[in-house]
Amino acid sequence: ADFADDRPSKCTYEIVQAMPGVSKLTVVHEDFDGPTATYKSVAQGWMVILSGLKTLLETGKPMSDGRPAQ
Repeated sequence: ADFADDRPSKCTYEIVQAMPGVSKLTVVHEDFDGPTATYKSVAQGWMVILSGLKTLLETGKPMSDGRPAQ
């Protein structure tokens, strides 16, 4: 895949209070010119990233990626 041919996309984060003590994070990644190399690369990536962030915030420990600790 040649990412250099893709124009920049836009990623917006919004954090709002859903209720006392609970925050809601919304991520919008947009402005793709169709199914570009960048789009195909990141299409499934956000779920992994956000799941790891949720685990870290809730437990204080990073989510394991299956690799042995160094």
